[in-house]
Amino acid sequence: MAKERSTPRYIKIAQDVCGKILTGEYPEGTLLKGRSILGASYGVSPETVRKALNILEKEKVVSSKRGVGVFVDSVLHAQEFANKWKAETQIKDKYANLEKLLTEQKDLQGKIDTAIDDMKDSFTYQTTEAVKFSNVEIPQNSWINGKTIGEVYFWNYTEATIVAIVGSDNICKQSVGPDFVLHSGDKLIFVGKDNLTFDRVLSFLTYGVIENNGAATK
Repeated sequence: MAKERSTPRYIKIAQDVCGKILTGEYPEGTLLKGRSILGASYGVSPETVRKALNILEKEKVVSSKRGVGVFVDSVLHAQEFANKWKAETQIKDKYANLEKLLTEQKDLQGKIDTAIDDMKDSFTYQTTEAVKFSNVEIPQNSWINGKTIGEVYFWNYTEATIVAIVGSDNICKQSVGPDFVLHSGDKLIFVGKDNLTFDRVLSFLTYGVIENNGAATK
């Protein structure tokens, strides 16, 4: 799981001051309180407040006058700063979401690999031929969505035996029967006797049964 990145306190303070400028609590020309007073109100050190005000000064939201203090300089620049930070936050959120999805994908693949290894250890052969384990995801909008394994005559048309299914809940269901309902997005773990089994299964899930005249039937 991706570790959440915490926003530094001085950035949060800069955002808060900017927000108060935009709401009118700090109008243009307002002399902000001293660092010590601001630090006490935010529960931070004057140095943390200095960092926050430096950010706003670089963005031309506030300006400082030596010996006097820091003044609110521009509501317009405050709005630009707020928009800029909002865009950066959205990008960070998207990266965090991508990291989460990649982690979930890795975990799911690990479960599939474990299930395949388990099947290899426990599957009982009725033939001396090598058994090949494969996995495939049922395509979105597949004609097979909502139908049972028995209803589509899965084995008859693919010569593949489904030994486990990983559903959208990431739970691996083993020893599924003919009444098990298939759904788009399900990952099928199956065995076949030759190298063409995977191609037959994928074609079956995507197109249905290809008749001798080249037409597909479902």
